[in-house]
Amino acid sequence: MSKKVFIRESSGLVRQMGSKHAFAKVLALIVPISLYYTLVYSPALPAASWYVGIIISPLLALPIFMTYLKLAEYIPRSSGEYIYISRIVGPLPATIQGVANIISTPLLASILSQIEVSAGIVPAIQVIGLSLHDQYLVNLGTSILSNSTYYFLASLASLFAMWLVSISPQRIMGNFLFVIASMQVIGSLLVIYLFSQGRAVFEADFNKFSSIFGGPSYSYIASQGSSLYSPTFDGIQTLVFSILMLMWLFVWFFGPSYFAGEYKQASRSLKVGMLSGFGIATFVIVALTFLTADTMGIPFFNYVALNGWGSTIPVSAGEGYIAWAGVMAISVPILAILVGLLNVGIQMVAGPLSLAIPSRVMLAMSFDRILPERLAYVNSKLQTPLLASLVALGIAVFFEVATLLLGLAISTIALVAVLFIYQFLQATISATVAGFKGIPGVSLTEKERKELKIFGSIASVILAISVIIAIGYAAVNPLYLTMVLSGNLAVNIGLIVIIPVLGLLTYFVSKHAREKEGMDLNVVFKEIPPE
Repeated sequence: MSKKVFIRESSGLVRQMGSKHAFAKVLALIVPISLYYTLVYSPALPAASWYVGIIISPLLALPIFMTYLKLAEYIPRSSGEYIYISRIVGPLPATIQGVANIISTPLLASILSQIEVSAGIVPAIQVIGLSLHDQYLVNLGTSILSNSTYYFLASLASLFAMWLVSISPQRIMGNFLFVIASMQVIGSLLVIYLFSQGRAVFEADFNKFSSIFGGPSYSYIASQGSSLYSPTFDGIQTLVFSILMLMWLFVWFFGPSYFAGEYKQASRSLKVGMLSGFGIATFVIVALTFLTADTMGIPFFNYVALNGWGSTIPVSAGEGYIAWAGVMAISVPILAILVGLLNVGIQMVAGPLSLAIPSRVMLAMSFDRILPERLAYVNSKLQTPLLASLVALGIAVFFEVATLLLGLAISTIALVAVLFIYQFLQATISATVAGFKGIPGVSLTEKERKELKIFGSIASVILAISVIIAIGYAAVNPLYLTMVLSGNLAVNIGLIVIIPVLGLLTYFVSKHAREKEGMDLNVVFKEIPPE
């Protein structure tokens, strides 16, 4: 059989972003104000030191961060890990990574659209309404959460809004994310300021707030939570705490690498943006953790994380930092409005990225002929892979319906484990391999190879151990099991297991189809794809 000549075309993507956009994409996925969704596991780790654990987490993330920084610098192409893995290790593991991304990131987008409603829009409306004595706003926020139909429609609308941002030209999308990310940094600093006033002020403000609705006092909740907190330091629980922080917060700096081919002076822009974004996010997260422990108090926090702070209070404790800071700001309307508006876009940065990222992966996989060529279509006006974006939206809508209306229960830790195993770990292993055998088409110095070996191998060990500990600890801690691996256990395990199966099927079916067309896929993966 004669072999076809394989000719690559330009991707159609345009270099139109700079370092501020890379900065925004780091903060878009780390989202410091969403710290609550990891701290909420604290009741299962009563003897963990928040202060030690939150310092360990960014240190654990540092080798992983440096590995990604080097890979993005040496291979500045859109679609992130897929390119690293496919060009350094091979097409089969890269296909597994691609399938994992195409499934997991739209699933993440659907979850984020729900969080945007429950921890962004609703508490902002409620806090502003209470501060302005506008009962309509308070009732509107409460009804969205209490009515399953309203909540579904609001989440779906949020998802579509995220998608519209995701398909806009990268310069516009990048500017939007930069504005929202900057608002969140300012909003986080405002929360830090409010919490820095100390526990006595928070206690007084909470008692005043709770008494309006006939709720419990601060001292009552704190005393109830004393059984969920131990002042004794436990090294294992502290390590698990730090690993959870790593998994849910500190490794989500990879956003810029998926759009690396769309940056001007890509190597410099990525380096400046990723370093500044990671540094600011780390500062804010550490400060929020310390102040939450000192101002709210861990016994109080652990109790409300499990039980809430009273059903008579319209603003739920489960609404996170907008609600908690709102308690301290309600008596000062301008502060309440700022807390609500600055933090309302809690996931309007991460959501669009979670839909744009799989579209770049599909684009790259279609260029490599693993997926149908039509998914490589880039709209000339939007300068985005529009058909691939529609596929990502369709998958996200499916998960929106399945999780909210059909009872599909997937643990967030299972979702993160998928990303750790099939995405991050494969990328860091690829970096290690590159340190030994190099990168096709890239000239590396001995120093650069050595750095890839060191950072890649350390990062791989950290990632592997993190998944083992985060999931394995559930076997010895029943409360941790119910909180971290909540939902249907079979579904969670099935999600982790089915990814490589689908990846293998996709690769071998594509390989067979291309061979029938006279094309050898192995030739395709011997060069870095176009920008």
